[in-house]
Amino acid sequence: MATITSSGSGSGLDIAGIVDQLVAAERAPVANRLTSREAKANELLSALGRFKSSLASFQDSLKALKEISTFQGRKVTVGAEKVFTATAGSTSQPGNYLVEVTALATAQRLSTAARPDATSAVGSGIISITVNGTTSNIAIDVPANSLNDIRNAINTAADNPGVRATIVTGNDGAHLVLSATATGVANAISVAVSGGDGGLSPFVYTAGGLSNTMTELTAAADAGVIIDGVTVSSATNKISNAIEGVTLDLLDADPSTEIALGIAYDTDGAKRSVGNFVSAYNKLIDTISELTKYNKDTRDAAPLLGDSTVRAVRDQLRRALSSVAGDSDAASLASIGVTTQTDGKLATSATRLDAAIAADFDAIGELFSGTTGLATRLDTIISSTLSGSSTIAIRESNLKTTLKSITSQRASLDERLALVRERLSKQFNAMDSLLAQLKTTSSFLSAQLPS
Repeated sequence: MATITSSGSGSGLDIAGIVDQLVAAERAPVANRLTSREAKANELLSALGRFKSSLASFQDSLKALKEISTFQGRKVTVGAEKVFTATAGSTSQPGNYLVEVTALATAQRLSTAARPDATSAVGSGIISITVNGTTSNIAIDVPANSLNDIRNAINTAADNPGVRATIVTGNDGAHLVLSATATGVANAISVAVSGGDGGLSPFVYTAGGLSNTMTELTAAADAGVIIDGVTVSSATNKISNAIEGVTLDLLDADPSTEIALGIAYDTDGAKRSVGNFVSAYNKLIDTISELTKYNKDTRDAAPLLGDSTVRAVRDQLRRALSSVAGDSDAASLASIGVTTQTDGKLATSATRLDAAIAADFDAIGELFSGTTGLATRLDTIISSTLSGSSTIAIRESNLKTTLKSITSQRASLDERLALVRERLSKQFNAMDSLLAQLKTTSSFLSAQLPS
Protein backbone atom coordinates (compact mmCIF):
# COMPACT_ATOMS: atom_id res chain seq x y z
CA MET A 1 0.00 0.00 0.00
CA ALA A 2 1.39 3.39 -0.99
CA THR A 3 1.64 6.04 1.73
CA ILE A 4 1.46 9.74 0.78
CA THR A 5 3.57 11.93 2.97
CA SER A 6 3.46 15.25 1.10
CA SER A 7 0.91 17.63 -0.37
CA GLY A 8 -0.63 16.76 -3.68
CA SER A 9 1.41 18.10 -6.58
CA GLY A 10 -1.68 18.94 -8.57
CA SER A 11 -4.06 20.20 -5.93
CA GLY A 12 -1.71 21.42 -3.24
CA LEU A 13 -3.77 19.56 -0.68
CA ASP A 14 -2.36 17.52 2.26
CA ILE A 15 -3.67 14.28 0.88
CA ALA A 16 -2.03 12.13 3.58
CA GLY A 17 -3.59 14.25 6.33
CA ILE A 18 -7.01 14.16 4.68
CA VAL A 19 -6.85 10.37 4.34
CA ASP A 20 -5.76 10.05 7.99
CA GLN A 21 -8.70 12.15 9.14
CA LEU A 22 -11.20 10.23 7.04
CA VAL A 23 -9.86 6.87 8.29
CA ALA A 24 -9.88 8.12 11.87
CA ALA A 25 -13.47 9.31 11.49
CA GLU A 26 -14.52 5.90 10.25
CA ARG A 27 -12.53 4.13 13.01
CA ALA A 28 -13.78 6.23 15.94
CA PRO A 29 -17.35 4.95 16.48
CA VAL A 30 -16.38 1.27 16.19
CA ALA A 31 -13.16 1.64 18.20
CA ASN A 32 -14.94 3.60 20.93
CA ARG A 33 -17.65 0.99 21.14
CA LEU A 34 -15.06 -1.82 21.41
CA THR A 35 -13.08 0.13 24.04
CA SER A 36 -16.22 0.72 26.07
CA ARG A 37 -17.19 -2.94 25.92
CA GLU A 38 -13.65 -3.99 26.82
CA ALA A 39 -13.47 -1.62 29.78
CA LYS A 40 -16.83 -2.81 31.08
CA ALA A 41 -15.88 -6.48 30.67
CA ASN A 42 -12.54 -5.98 32.41
CA GLU A 43 -14.17 -4.03 35.22
CA LEU A 44 -16.78 -6.74 35.75
CA LEU A 45 -14.16 -9.50 35.54
CA SER A 46 -12.01 -7.71 38.10
CA ALA A 47 -14.99 -7.16 40.41
CA LEU A 48 -15.97 -10.84 40.24
CA GLY A 49 -12.36 -11.74 40.99
CA ARG A 50 -12.38 -9.52 44.10
CA PHE A 51 -15.68 -11.02 45.20
CA LYS A 52 -14.31 -14.54 44.80
CA SER A 53 -11.09 -13.65 46.61
CA SER A 54 -13.06 -12.19 49.50
CA LEU A 55 -15.21 -15.30 49.71
CA ALA A 56 -12.10 -17.50 49.67
CA SER A 57 -10.53 -15.49 52.50
CA PHE A 58 -13.68 -15.85 54.59
CA GLN A 59 -13.75 -19.56 53.83
CA ASP A 60 -10.16 -19.90 55.07
CA SER A 61 -11.23 -18.36 58.37
CA LEU A 62 -13.86 -21.09 58.74
CA LYS A 63 -11.37 -23.98 58.71
CA ALA A 64 -10.49 -23.74 62.38
CA LEU A 65 -14.10 -23.01 63.37
CA LYS A 66 -15.24 -26.30 61.83
CA GLU A 67 -13.14 -28.19 64.40
CA ILE A 68 -14.73 -28.62 67.81
CA SER A 69 -11.26 -28.56 69.40
CA THR A 70 -10.99 -24.86 68.49
CA PHE A 71 -13.66 -24.10 71.07
CA GLN A 72 -12.73 -26.72 73.65
CA GLY A 73 -9.39 -25.39 74.78
CA ARG A 74 -8.32 -25.64 78.38
CA LYS A 75 -6.21 -23.22 80.37
CA VAL A 76 -3.62 -24.93 82.54
CA THR A 77 -1.76 -23.38 85.47
CA VAL A 78 1.10 -25.07 87.31
CA GLY A 79 2.53 -23.72 90.54
CA ALA A 80 6.14 -24.73 89.73
CA GLU A 81 6.88 -25.57 86.10
CA LYS A 82 10.47 -26.50 86.95
CA VAL A 83 9.04 -29.63 88.61
CA PHE A 84 6.42 -30.57 85.98
CA THR A 85 4.39 -29.13 83.15
CA ALA A 86 0.88 -30.12 82.12
CA THR A 87 -1.35 -30.13 79.06
CA ALA A 88 -5.10 -30.63 79.04
CA GLY A 89 -7.30 -31.89 76.22
CA SER A 90 -10.94 -31.25 75.49
CA THR A 91 -12.08 -34.22 77.61
CA SER A 92 -10.54 -32.82 80.78
CA GLN A 93 -12.81 -31.36 83.40
CA PRO A 94 -12.07 -28.06 85.14
CA GLY A 95 -10.66 -28.61 88.59
CA ASN A 96 -7.83 -27.94 91.01
CA TYR A 97 -5.31 -30.55 92.17
CA LEU A 98 -2.27 -30.85 94.43
CA VAL A 99 0.59 -32.80 92.85
CA GLU A 100 3.73 -34.10 94.59
CA VAL A 101 6.49 -35.54 92.37
CA THR A 102 8.21 -38.13 94.55
CA ALA A 103 10.53 -39.68 91.95
CA LEU A 104 11.51 -39.52 88.29
CA ALA A 105 11.64 -42.55 86.02
CA THR A 106 15.19 -43.59 85.11
CA ALA A 107 16.77 -46.02 82.65
CA GLN A 108 19.16 -48.66 83.96
CA ARG A 109 22.86 -48.43 83.07
CA LEU A 110 25.45 -51.20 83.54
CA SER A 111 29.23 -51.13 83.12
CA THR A 112 31.89 -53.81 82.73
CA ALA A 113 35.15 -53.74 84.62
CA ALA A 114 38.02 -51.92 82.91
CA ARG A 115 40.02 -53.59 80.15
CA PRO A 116 43.38 -52.38 78.83
CA ASP A 117 41.83 -51.16 75.59
CA ALA A 118 38.80 -51.54 73.33
CA THR A 119 40.56 -53.25 70.43
CA SER A 120 42.14 -56.38 71.92
CA ALA A 121 40.31 -59.72 71.94
CA VAL A 122 37.94 -60.44 74.82
CA GLY A 123 36.55 -63.89 74.13
CA SER A 124 33.93 -65.83 72.18
CA GLY A 125 30.50 -67.26 72.95
CA ILE A 126 26.94 -65.93 73.20
CA ILE A 127 25.84 -62.85 75.12
CA SER A 128 22.13 -63.02 76.03
CA ILE A 129 20.53 -59.69 76.84
CA THR A 130 16.98 -59.59 78.24
CA VAL A 131 14.75 -56.51 78.62
CA ASN A 132 11.09 -56.67 79.63
CA GLY A 133 10.75 -60.34 78.69
CA THR A 134 12.50 -60.07 75.31
CA THR A 135 15.90 -61.75 74.85
CA SER A 136 18.49 -61.24 72.15
CA ASN A 137 21.21 -63.91 71.80
CA ILE A 138 24.25 -62.24 70.25
CA ALA A 139 27.04 -64.48 68.96
CA ILE A 140 30.61 -63.22 69.42
CA ASP A 141 33.19 -65.09 67.33
CA VAL A 142 36.91 -64.79 66.61
CA PRO A 143 38.35 -62.54 65.32
CA ALA A 144 35.54 -59.96 65.84
CA ASN A 145 35.58 -60.20 69.60
CA SER A 146 37.03 -56.95 70.96
CA LEU A 147 35.02 -54.48 73.06
CA ASN A 148 34.47 -52.47 69.90
CA ASP A 149 33.18 -55.57 68.09
CA ILE A 150 30.90 -56.52 70.98
CA ARG A 151 29.48 -52.97 71.14
CA ASN A 152 28.76 -53.01 67.39
CA ALA A 153 27.20 -56.48 67.52
CA ILE A 154 24.81 -55.41 70.29
CA ASN A 155 23.78 -52.17 68.62
CA THR A 156 23.19 -53.73 65.20
CA ALA A 157 21.36 -56.84 66.40
CA ALA A 158 18.07 -57.13 64.53
CA ASP A 159 16.29 -58.29 67.69
CA ASN A 160 17.94 -55.81 70.06
CA PRO A 161 15.50 -55.74 73.02
CA GLY A 162 16.07 -52.08 73.90
CA VAL A 163 19.71 -51.60 74.86
CA ARG A 164 22.37 -49.18 73.64
CA ALA A 165 26.04 -50.13 74.03
CA THR A 166 28.81 -47.55 74.32
CA ILE A 167 32.47 -47.55 75.31
CA VAL A 168 33.87 -45.16 77.89
CA THR A 169 37.67 -45.05 78.29
CA GLY A 170 39.08 -43.67 81.53
CA ASN A 171 42.33 -43.69 83.47
CA ASP A 172 41.81 -47.33 84.39
CA GLY A 173 41.01 -48.51 80.85
CA ALA A 174 38.02 -49.16 78.57
CA HIS A 175 34.52 -49.97 79.89
CA LEU A 176 31.53 -51.29 77.93
CA VAL A 177 28.38 -49.52 79.16
CA LEU A 178 24.88 -50.87 78.49
CA SER A 179 22.00 -48.39 78.76
CA ALA A 180 18.33 -49.27 78.54
CA THR A 181 16.63 -47.17 75.86
CA ALA A 182 13.43 -46.95 77.94
CA THR A 183 12.93 -45.89 81.52
CA GLY A 184 11.14 -47.84 84.23
CA VAL A 185 11.57 -50.94 86.36
CA ALA A 186 10.01 -53.13 83.69
CA ASN A 187 12.85 -52.23 81.32
CA ALA A 188 15.68 -53.39 83.61
CA ILE A 189 18.53 -55.24 81.87
CA SER A 190 19.70 -58.80 82.49
CA VAL A 191 22.89 -60.14 80.83
CA ALA A 192 24.04 -63.79 80.68
CA VAL A 193 26.78 -65.56 78.71
CA SER A 194 27.17 -69.11 77.46
CA GLY A 195 29.42 -71.26 75.26
CA GLY A 196 32.66 -70.15 73.69
CA ASP A 197 36.03 -69.94 75.38
CA GLY A 198 34.77 -68.38 78.64
CA GLY A 199 36.23 -64.99 77.83
CA LEU A 200 32.81 -63.32 77.98
CA SER A 201 32.45 -63.85 81.72
CA PRO A 202 32.81 -60.07 82.43
CA PHE A 203 29.36 -59.61 80.85
CA VAL A 204 27.02 -60.97 83.50
CA TYR A 205 24.29 -59.14 85.42
CA THR A 206 21.04 -60.16 87.06
CA ALA A 207 19.15 -58.05 89.56
CA GLY A 208 20.23 -59.26 93.00
CA GLY A 209 22.61 -61.83 91.47
CA LEU A 210 25.58 -62.98 93.56
CA SER A 211 27.87 -63.63 90.60
CA ASN A 212 27.39 -60.35 88.75
CA THR A 213 30.52 -59.17 86.91
CA MET A 214 28.95 -55.95 85.64
CA THR A 215 28.30 -52.97 87.90
CA GLU A 216 24.99 -51.10 88.04
CA LEU A 217 25.63 -47.39 87.41
CA THR A 218 21.99 -46.31 87.44
CA ALA A 219 19.07 -48.36 88.71
CA ALA A 220 15.88 -48.71 86.68
CA ALA A 221 13.10 -46.80 88.43
CA ASP A 222 9.50 -45.79 87.86
CA ALA A 223 8.26 -42.25 88.20
CA GLY A 224 6.09 -41.56 91.21
CA VAL A 225 3.57 -38.82 91.91
CA ILE A 226 0.92 -38.27 94.55
CA ILE A 227 -2.17 -36.47 93.23
CA ASP A 228 -4.61 -35.34 95.92
CA GLY A 229 -3.33 -38.11 98.17
CA VAL A 230 -3.52 -40.81 95.48
CA THR A 231 -0.22 -42.50 94.57
CA VAL A 232 0.46 -42.97 90.85
CA SER A 233 3.48 -44.64 89.22
CA SER A 234 4.64 -44.72 85.62
CA ALA A 235 7.47 -46.32 83.66
CA THR A 236 8.06 -42.95 81.97
CA ASN A 237 8.14 -39.35 83.10
CA LYS A 238 4.88 -38.72 81.29
CA ILE A 239 1.73 -39.32 83.38
CA SER A 240 -1.32 -39.48 81.14
CA ASN A 241 -3.73 -41.85 82.87
CA ALA A 242 -4.16 -40.28 86.29
CA ILE A 243 -6.41 -37.30 85.47
CA GLU A 244 -8.73 -37.76 82.49
CA GLY A 245 -7.59 -35.65 79.52
CA VAL A 246 -4.53 -34.29 81.38
CA THR A 247 -0.88 -35.19 80.73
CA LEU A 248 1.87 -34.39 83.23
CA ASP A 249 5.48 -34.14 82.03
CA LEU A 250 7.74 -34.65 85.03
CA LEU A 251 10.96 -32.65 85.07
CA ASP A 252 12.30 -32.94 88.60
CA ALA A 253 11.51 -34.78 91.80
CA ASP A 254 10.54 -32.66 94.79
CA PRO A 255 9.28 -34.99 97.53
CA SER A 256 7.14 -33.53 100.33
CA THR A 257 6.26 -30.49 98.19
CA GLU A 258 2.70 -30.20 96.89
CA ILE A 259 2.35 -28.13 93.73
CA ALA A 260 -0.95 -26.65 92.63
CA LEU A 261 -2.37 -27.71 89.26
CA GLY A 262 -5.39 -25.89 87.85
CA ILE A 263 -7.51 -26.87 84.84
CA ALA A 264 -10.08 -24.37 83.54
CA TYR A 265 -12.08 -23.71 80.38
CA ASP A 266 -10.21 -21.44 77.96
CA THR A 267 -13.00 -18.90 77.78
CA ASP A 268 -10.69 -16.26 76.31
CA GLY A 269 -9.85 -18.63 73.45
CA ALA A 270 -13.53 -19.27 72.77
CA LYS A 271 -14.32 -15.54 72.77
CA ARG A 272 -11.34 -14.90 70.51
CA SER A 273 -12.61 -17.51 68.03
CA VAL A 274 -16.07 -15.90 67.95
CA GLY A 275 -14.46 -12.47 67.51
CA ASN A 276 -12.30 -13.72 64.63
CA PHE A 277 -15.39 -15.10 62.93
CA VAL A 278 -17.25 -11.79 63.27
CA SER A 279 -14.25 -9.83 61.94
CA ALA A 280 -13.81 -12.15 58.95
CA TYR A 281 -17.49 -11.95 58.03
CA ASN A 282 -17.57 -8.16 58.38
CA LYS A 283 -14.54 -7.90 56.09
CA LEU A 284 -16.46 -9.88 53.47
CA ILE A 285 -19.48 -7.57 53.85
CA ASP A 286 -17.20 -4.53 53.42
CA THR A 287 -15.98 -5.89 50.10
CA ILE A 288 -19.51 -6.71 48.92
CA SER A 289 -20.71 -3.22 49.91
CA GLU A 290 -17.86 -1.62 47.98
CA LEU A 291 -18.58 -3.70 44.88
CA THR A 292 -22.33 -2.94 44.95
CA LYS A 293 -22.44 0.70 46.16
CA TYR A 294 -24.06 3.66 44.39
CA ASN A 295 -23.11 7.30 44.86
CA LYS A 296 -26.27 9.33 44.39
CA ASP A 297 -24.32 12.60 44.25
CA THR A 298 -21.97 11.59 41.45
CA ARG A 299 -24.30 8.90 40.09
CA ASP A 300 -21.38 6.49 40.01
CA ALA A 301 -22.38 2.83 40.27
CA ALA A 302 -20.01 0.07 41.38
CA PRO A 303 -19.57 -2.79 38.87
CA LEU A 304 -21.72 -5.29 40.77
CA LEU A 305 -24.56 -2.97 41.75
CA GLY A 306 -27.79 -4.95 41.52
CA ASP A 307 -25.89 -8.10 40.53
CA SER A 308 -28.13 -11.12 41.03
CA THR A 309 -25.27 -13.53 41.71
CA VAL A 310 -23.79 -11.45 44.51
CA ARG A 311 -27.23 -10.82 45.96
CA ALA A 312 -28.06 -14.54 45.94
CA VAL A 313 -24.83 -15.51 47.72
CA ARG A 314 -25.22 -12.74 50.29
CA ASP A 315 -28.79 -13.84 51.00
CA GLN A 316 -27.73 -17.47 51.47
CA LEU A 317 -25.07 -16.44 53.96
CA ARG A 318 -27.52 -14.25 55.86
CA ARG A 319 -30.07 -17.04 56.11
CA ALA A 320 -27.38 -19.39 57.46
CA LEU A 321 -26.34 -16.81 60.05
CA SER A 322 -29.87 -16.33 61.29
CA SER A 323 -30.77 -20.03 61.41
CA VAL A 324 -31.28 -21.99 64.60
CA ALA A 325 -29.68 -25.41 65.06
CA GLY A 326 -30.85 -27.62 67.91
CA ASP A 327 -32.58 -26.64 71.12
CA SER A 328 -29.68 -25.66 73.36
CA ASP A 329 -29.29 -22.22 74.88
CA ALA A 330 -26.55 -21.54 72.28
CA ALA A 331 -28.35 -22.77 69.18
CA SER A 332 -27.97 -19.55 67.17
CA LEU A 333 -25.66 -16.57 66.84
CA ALA A 334 -28.27 -14.32 68.39
CA SER A 335 -28.44 -16.54 71.47
CA ILE A 336 -24.74 -15.93 72.19
CA GLY A 337 -24.97 -12.18 71.56
CA VAL A 338 -23.94 -11.98 67.88
CA THR A 339 -26.52 -10.05 65.85
CA THR A 340 -26.81 -8.58 62.35
CA GLN A 341 -26.82 -4.79 62.06
CA THR A 342 -28.62 -2.59 59.53
CA ASP A 343 -25.51 -2.42 57.33
CA GLY A 344 -25.35 -6.21 57.13
CA LYS A 345 -22.38 -6.55 59.47
CA LEU A 346 -22.27 -8.53 62.68
CA ALA A 347 -21.85 -7.07 66.16
CA THR A 348 -21.12 -8.88 69.41
CA SER A 349 -22.53 -8.19 72.84
CA ALA A 350 -19.68 -9.03 75.21
CA THR A 351 -22.08 -9.37 78.13
CA ARG A 352 -24.34 -11.86 76.39
CA LEU A 353 -21.39 -13.84 75.01
CA ASP A 354 -19.87 -14.12 78.49
CA ALA A 355 -23.20 -15.29 79.86
CA ALA A 356 -23.56 -17.92 77.11
CA ILE A 357 -20.04 -19.25 77.74
CA ALA A 358 -20.67 -19.40 81.48
CA ALA A 359 -23.97 -21.21 80.97
CA ASP A 360 -22.71 -23.90 78.56
CA PHE A 361 -19.10 -23.68 77.42
CA ASP A 362 -19.25 -26.70 75.08
CA ALA A 363 -22.38 -25.43 73.34
CA ILE A 364 -20.44 -22.54 71.82
CA GLY A 365 -18.24 -24.94 69.89
CA GLU A 366 -21.20 -27.10 68.91
CA LEU A 367 -22.87 -24.04 67.35
CA PHE A 368 -19.99 -23.56 64.91
CA SER A 369 -18.36 -26.95 64.42
CA GLY A 370 -19.28 -30.42 63.28
CA THR A 371 -21.13 -31.57 60.17
CA THR A 372 -24.18 -29.43 60.92
CA GLY A 373 -22.40 -26.50 62.56
CA LEU A 374 -22.63 -22.96 61.26
CA ALA A 375 -19.04 -22.91 59.97
CA THR A 376 -19.63 -26.09 57.99
CA ARG A 377 -22.86 -24.77 56.47
CA LEU A 378 -21.22 -21.50 55.48
CA ASP A 379 -18.29 -23.41 54.01
CA THR A 380 -20.68 -25.48 51.89
CA ILE A 381 -22.31 -22.35 50.48
CA ILE A 382 -18.97 -20.79 49.58
CA SER A 383 -17.58 -24.01 48.09
CA SER A 384 -20.59 -24.19 45.79
CA THR A 385 -20.17 -20.53 44.83
CA LEU A 386 -16.48 -20.96 44.01
CA SER A 387 -16.78 -24.27 42.18
CA GLY A 388 -15.78 -24.58 38.55
CA SER A 389 -19.40 -25.08 37.50
CA SER A 390 -20.80 -22.15 39.47
CA THR A 391 -22.59 -19.14 38.00
CA ILE A 392 -19.56 -16.96 38.71
CA ALA A 393 -17.24 -19.37 36.89
CA ILE A 394 -19.55 -19.40 33.86
CA ARG A 395 -19.77 -15.61 33.86
CA GLU A 396 -16.00 -15.28 34.06
CA SER A 397 -15.62 -17.67 31.15
CA ASN A 398 -18.12 -15.67 29.09
CA LEU A 399 -16.35 -12.40 29.90
CA LYS A 400 -13.00 -13.82 28.84
CA THR A 401 -14.61 -14.99 25.60
CA THR A 402 -15.96 -11.47 25.09
CA LEU A 403 -12.50 -9.98 25.58
CA LYS A 404 -11.02 -12.39 23.05
CA SER A 405 -13.80 -11.45 20.61
CA ILE A 406 -13.05 -7.73 21.08
CA THR A 407 -9.39 -8.38 20.30
CA SER A 408 -10.41 -10.21 17.13
CA GLN A 409 -12.81 -7.42 16.16
CA ARG A 410 -10.03 -4.85 16.58
CA ALA A 411 -7.79 -6.86 14.29
CA SER A 412 -10.60 -7.10 11.72
CA LEU A 413 -11.21 -3.34 12.01
CA ASP A 414 -7.53 -2.64 11.38
CA GLU A 415 -7.59 -4.85 8.28
CA ARG A 416 -10.72 -3.20 6.93
CA LEU A 417 -9.46 0.33 7.54
CA ALA A 418 -6.16 -0.53 5.86
CA LEU A 419 -8.17 -1.28 2.71
CA VAL A 420 -10.19 1.92 3.17
CA ARG A 421 -6.94 3.91 3.49
CA GLU A 422 -5.58 2.32 0.33
CA ARG A 423 -8.79 3.06 -1.60
CA LEU A 424 -8.98 6.70 -0.45
CA SER A 425 -5.30 7.24 -1.19
CA LYS A 426 -5.79 5.95 -4.74
CA GLN A 427 -8.85 8.13 -5.26
CA PHE A 428 -7.18 11.30 -3.98
CA ASN A 429 -4.01 10.58 -5.94
CA ALA A 430 -6.06 10.07 -9.10
CA MET A 431 -7.85 13.37 -8.46
CA ASP A 432 -4.53 15.07 -7.82
CA SER A 433 -3.10 13.72 -11.09
CA LEU A 434 -6.17 14.92 -13.00
CA LEU A 435 -5.84 18.39 -11.50
CA ALA A 436 -2.19 18.44 -12.45
CA GLN A 437 -3.09 17.60 -16.09
CA LEU A 438 -5.79 20.23 -16.14
CA LYS A 439 -3.34 22.82 -14.86
CA THR A 440 -0.86 21.88 -17.55
CA THR A 441 -3.55 22.11 -20.27
CA SER A 442 -4.74 25.44 -18.91
CA SER A 443 -1.23 26.81 -18.94
CA PHE A 444 -0.70 25.60 -22.52
CA LEU A 445 -3.93 27.11 -23.77
CA SER A 446 -3.21 30.37 -22.01
CA ALA A 447 0.14 30.53 -23.75
CA GLN A 448 -1.42 29.94 -27.21
CA LEU A 449 -4.10 32.54 -26.96
CA PRO A 450 -3.23 36.15 -27.84
CA SER A 451 -3.01 38.51 -24.96
